[in-house]
Amino acid sequence: EGMTSLRVDGFGADRPRPSPSLLAQPAEPPASPPTEAPAETTGGGGAEACDVDCETAHEDALMARYVTRRRTQLLRTHRAFAIAAWSGMLITEVLGTIQSVNQPTWFGDGACTSDPEAFGCHQSSMITGLHEGFAITTTALYTTAAILAVAAPDPESASVGDGRSERTLRLHKTMAWVHGVGMVLLPLLGVVTAHPQILGISQEAQGDFSRAMRTVHTVIGYSTFAALTFSAWIEL
Repeated sequence: EGMTSLRVDGFGADRPRPSPSLLAQPAEPPASPPTEAPAETTGGGGAEACDVDCETAHEDALMARYVTRRRTQLLRTHRAFAIAAWSGMLITEVLGTIQSVNQPTWFGDGACTSDPEAFGCHQSSMITGLHEGFAITTTALYTTAAILAVAAPDPESASVGDGRSERTLRLHKTMAWVHGVGMVLLPLLGVVTAHPQILGISQEAQGDFSRAMRTVHTVIGYSTFAALTFSAWIEL
C-alpha cells in the first residue's frame, strides 16, 4: 500500500498507475488577470473653477479687443482732422504771407507803402477777411484733432520703450506740444495786431505796436506750420 500498482494494457506492457490520492487532488484554477483600479473621478469643483477662469479670460479678451478697436477708430478720425487742419493752415499761411509782404513789419515798410499797385494792395480787405476765416476754420479743425488724440485710449503705453515706433511716437508728441502752443498764440496775436486798442495802446503807438505784433505773428506762424508739417510727416 502506498506504492503505485501495475496493470497490463492491451499491448502487454506494464505501465504505472497513478495513486488514488493524486487523482483526488483538484486542479488549480487558472490565475485571473489583475484588474485595474478604477480611475479617481475628478470632483465638480475643478470644472467650476475652469468655467469661471475661462469666462473671465473671455471677458478680458473682449475688453482688450474693444479698447484696441476704439483706439484705432479715434486715431483714424484724428488723422483725417489733422490733415484737414494742415491743409487749412497752408492756405492761412499763404494769405498771411501776402499781408506780411504788403504791410509794415520789422523786415520793411511793406510793398503797398512803396507801390500801391502791388499785388494784393487793392484786395487787402478781402485777403484779410479770407485770412481770418481760414484761421478760424483751421483752429476748429486742429482743436478737434487734438481732442481725438487725447481721448484715444492707450492701455499698453505705446510711447514707452526703446523701439523705433516708440521713439517716433514720443517725437510726435513732442512736436504736438510745439505746434499746440503756436496754435494758441496765433489767434491771440492776430487779434491784438488788428485791434491794438483792446490792450489800451494809444493812437500814436498803435502803428509801431501793430508792426511788432505782425512780425511776431508771422514768425510764430511759420514755426508752427513747420512743426505741424514735421509732425504730419512723422505720422505718415
